[in-house]
Amino acid sequence: MITRKLIYDTETSALFEEKNDPTHVYIEVENVGDCSFELWTNGSETSSRALIKISKEDFEKMIDAYKPRKS
Repeated sequence: MITRKLIYDTETSALFEEKNDPTHVYIEVENVGDCSFELWTNGSETSSRALIKISKEDFEKMIDAYKPRKS
């Protein structure tokens, strides 16, 4: 069962919503060549960070595809 509502798609990335979570959008990137994921633990707290490199052109297209959907 498909739970994604695709907003924008390229060869290596997609912007989508999960149908059961309409308050968030997701960016999925495939074949990532330049990225990092960090996980820190400081005492009892854990935090994380993901850094993904995406072209400005693709990102702008994703934003443009999303803008008309906003109400």
